[in-house]
Amino acid sequence: MSASGTKILLVAEHEPGVPELIRALTEGGLAAVDVVRAIDVAEGLRLLSDARFDAMLVSLSPNDPAALDAITRLRDHATDVPIVALTGTEDDALAVRAIKAGAQECIAGMRPNGPMLVRAIRYAIERHQLQMALRAMALVDDLTSLYNRRGFQTLARQHMKMADRMRKRVSHIFVDLDGLKEINDSLGHREGDLALIETADLLRETFRESDIIARIGGDEFVVLALETVGLAQEHWVTRLQENLTRRNDRPGRRYRLALSMGIAYYDPDFPCPLDDLLDRADALMYEQKRTKRPSSPGGTPAMPTRYSASGSRGVAPRAD
Repeated sequence: MSASGTKILLVAEHEPGVPELIRALTEGGLAAVDVVRAIDVAEGLRLLSDARFDAMLVSLSPNDPAALDAITRLRDHATDVPIVALTGTEDDALAVRAIKAGAQECIAGMRPNGPMLVRAIRYAIERHQLQMALRAMALVDDLTSLYNRRGFQTLARQHMKMADRMRKRVSHIFVDLDGLKEINDSLGHREGDLALIETADLLRETFRESDIIARIGGDEFVVLALETVGLAQEHWVTRLQENLTRRNDRPGRRYRLALSMGIAYYDPDFPCPLDDLLDRADALMYEQKRTKRPSSPGGTPAMPTRYSASGSRGVAPRAD
């Protein structure tokens, strides 16, 4: 909850008017509350895409077989917004299923009063913040502060679901830091760690905040980038090369950073499993690495500047 107030998304087809709910929440101690109502899940998803909410209230009908699916869809679309489910009936089994579907709190029975609702919303927000903090500890790489393999796997699947809904392709970019062993052997493991940290900074500098950037192995990094108009794979290759060149041109460097890269596509018209996409990009990265001259900490092999697309079924473009 921010200092400017609490913004709540109410997803309910037959709930009474929003003014009554605002009055109940205000009387319960929730000041400066703003409630936005969606009459169905589809409208709720649109609102979540357009605005930031502190919490969701989702009314469940015990006779609606899609009620729990609604919670799952809303949760997957906005993982940072906690959900309080309202069942309207004394159905403990439905309440348990709602929690398992992704709600942080569930209020069963007749319409709850203001204080009860406010407590449920506050508990949901606090519990969700704690869960997110604990989850982040398990999903982030200690050295680089990028996502680790588990974090990548978790967020990438959500990213691909979003690509399916938006009918957009996703670029899956596998990046390997060349010559890490030579850096460790000649300059020490501390310098090797600094090379990994600099590679992570380079990727942050190159890609967008909305892209998923992760370190999934010792010298292996991966980026998942949702494609937008005017940003094809050549854009990322060129931008990464330019940023890499600028870093290597800085005076006083003890070695030059060298990277190998492979790019695979996820196409929602021809879906494929995430692991297959990862394997394909990995194979293309090693294919590029094999074409380079032997590298050392003192020299950077040239990166390719152009790729040609091969077509369909989530298959990666082949390097020229």
